[in-house]
Amino acid sequence: MKQIYNFEAKNPPVLSESSLQEELEKRRLNRQTTMATAAGILIQLALLLLSVFLLNYSVLLATVCAAYVIISATGSTVIAILMHSKHKKHALGIF
Repeated sequence: MKQIYNFEAKNPPVLSESSLQEELEKRRLNRQTTMATAAGILIQLALLLLSVFLLNYSVLLATVCAAYVIISATGSTVIAILMHSKHKKHALGIF
């Protein structure tokens, strides 16, 4: 059978415990960030649902809940965009 890869052309990267620990920590941080983001979205959805239910009882409270959700979502989006652009620059080596 014909070989399509030349495994002798390059050496594999050297693995060390510290590099593996860094990768594990990075994955753990990504998992925690994803869980925190999902929790924030669920809280905002719950507040929006509360706002809809409060509409029959108090228009002022419903408006406050809806305004809070809008302001919170806008702020979260801005922070996410800034963090994403910061990580892109950091990944490229630009500080």
